[in-house]
Amino acid sequence: MRLSCQKALVTLLIVTIGCRDATEPSPQPLSRLFLLESVDGRPLPTIIDAGAGDTTHVLWSSVTLDSTGHAVTVHHLSHVYLQYPPEENTYALRQAYRMKGDSIEIGSFQPCPPGAMCVGNLHGALTDSTLAIAEWYNPYPTNPIIYLYRLVQEY
Repeated sequence: MRLSCQKALVTLLIVTIGCRDATEPSPQPLSRLFLLESVDGRPLPTIIDAGAGDTTHVLWSSVTLDSTGHAVTVHHLSHVYLQYPPEENTYALRQAYRMKGDSIEIGSFQPCPPGAMCVGNLHGALTDSTLAIAEWYNPYPTNPIIYLYRLVQEY
């Protein structure tokens, strides 16, 4: 009788452990991948800069955010110069990010070293399925360019 009680206790313990795992909330993903959907409402590919006879097109872009506060931004651009052959390049940038509510800031959180040319951080909004980032390509920051990214993968 004592052996069957022990078996029943072990079985109950296994079932309880199994149920606890199934009812716990899902763990947060380690990383989220967003792909660029539009720039200022224009679908890709689109012109992001056209001046002095030169034109820059964004062909695709992605942002990866991981759970440790690191961001990787990758832009694939095509440059068409007035007097030179066109060229395509991919630029990758590893940065940090911080969240406050649904607001996100991507960039460097260290002071800019003396004499260095530092770029300001990017600001935006993050929802469950989108990431909207304001980029200041124009000289007047009252009219930012909005990059809208769509969540495509959590892993």
